[in-house]
Amino acid sequence: MTYAMSAEVRFLKTDRRGAFSIMRISSCEIELSWKMICGKAEIVLPRNIKDFDKQNIKDVFKKGDPVEIYLGYNGDLRLEFKGYIDQVSANYPITLKLEDEMWKLKQIPVNFASPNITLKGFIDKVVNDYPTDVDLNVSLGAVRFSKVTLGEVLNKLQSEMSLYSFIRNGKLTIAKPYSDVSNEVPTFDLERNCESNDLNYLSKEERLVKIIGQSMQEVAKAVKNKEKNKKLKFEWGDKEANDTINWTFNVRTQKELEEAVKKMYNDRKKEGYDGSFKALGTPSIQHGQRVKITSTLYQDRQGIYYVDSVKKTFDQSSGYRQEITLGQAVKK
Repeated sequence: MTYAMSAEVRFLKTDRRGAFSIMRISSCEIELSWKMICGKAEIVLPRNIKDFDKQNIKDVFKKGDPVEIYLGYNGDLRLEFKGYIDQVSANYPITLKLEDEMWKLKQIPVNFASPNITLKGFIDKVVNDYPTDVDLNVSLGAVRFSKVTLGEVLNKLQSEMSLYSFIRNGKLTIAKPYSDVSNEVPTFDLERNCESNDLNYLSKEERLVKIIGQSMQEVAKAVKNKEKNKKLKFEWGDKEANDTINWTFNVRTQKELEEAVKKMYNDRKKEGYDGSFKALGTPSIQHGQRVKITSTLYQDRQGIYYVDSVKKTFDQSSGYRQEITLGQAVKK
């Protein structure tokens, strides 16, 4: 079967112009991951698009314009990216840099204080007109945010509490990196339908992991009454770890923290693949979903894995490809 690459970039209606579409692009690159607060895309347009010959490019493309990118084969297109223009190049060829819908959300002003609130309660107070999917069990405790943006708050939650925020299925998703994206589990055979890979297969003994955990809130009782409460901390893992994970856990006692850290350690010590592989653009893969990896040569190495990130590229020289980076194993 012949696969003819197809694309459509839709520039949605704004208050200064109507909607229009471009069916031919020079290249496109999309990068999405639950580890990135903002998903990103870059589009390079052909030099000879007649639609813009007599128009000022600055009037056609402006920062903040909504854009949708559809990619596929033989006219069968799938929405691969939805977001806003963040940068427009000053020179030809016209290059547009985009960020996903987090671009708009992260600009929301935040002035908020509470003596005790959950993560979901906080997000519900701040984000009023966009769907959310937030872990119900996470408590932030006492919070005070003054004259900041939601983007600054989300960066703080990620850096200090390991609470990752991203857009998934049209929702602001927080603290749920592997929430189910789809019931379908596509299969990729390393020899049959993977173009290339840099995967390494590790046994439990070869997979050296260390977990550095702390409590989400300052709940530890100080030894001396005059000392303030402090966060609980606990480390567990292999001495010469090549994968060190700093994580914050929603726990109230040292025992709960130790149990949570050891569970994460055991989950990460599963036998299986590390790394990424490259495949055709279909089936379209999203971060957070599950994929099944098989091998014609090593049939005992098949397993199901969560996807940590996907980088999609579309251009005439290298075709339509996606590089899929595996996360933790679901099962072998």
